[in-house]
Amino acid sequence: MKSNFLKLVLPAFAILLAVGLAFATKEKTVENEGHYLHPINGWTAVSVEPECFTGSDIPCTYNGHQLYAQPSQSSKKLKKD
Repeated sequence: MKSNFLKLVLPAFAILLAVGLAFATKEKTVENEGHYLHPINGWTAVSVEPECFTGSDIPCTYNGHQLYAQPSQSSKKLKKD
């Protein structure tokens, strides 16, 4: 009886543990993303340095284009110190 119980419960426990741990990981989001308006391609996203989100003096640019926090010219312009 004890042997049959372990043969049934142990694999079920292993499967439940594996499924539970698969959902326990935290997804990493990309926060250092800036957007610029390309004259031909429209809004394009690029990776930017974290200082661009906290600064206030020097505009963050990519190939001469002003970077924005969101793909909209009314959103925050990214600047660094």
